[in-house]
Amino acid sequence: MAPARRGSPRGPARDRLTTTTRRKRSRHLDGVKDIDFRDFELLRKFVTEYGKIIPARLTGASPKQQRQIKRAIRRARNTGLLA
Repeated sequence: MAPARRGSPRGPARDRLTTTTRRKRSRHLDGVKDIDFRDFELLRKFVTEYGKIIPARLTGASPKQQRQIKRAIRRARNTGLLA
């Protein structure tokens, strides 16, 4: 008779994925209430060197903050503050 397997039937890596993890917080947005499109120094932290917006899963921004970042970056691009 085969020994009983411990853990998930898909292996030990699957067990690690099901544990609760803490949500990553954005260190760039500590103390920031509103994100303004004129604050291009802050917005530059959320844009790659090619001008692409960095996703929230990498920055740790909440969905509401990510929408504000997206809106501000697009407005800053249109006004010429951000390339």
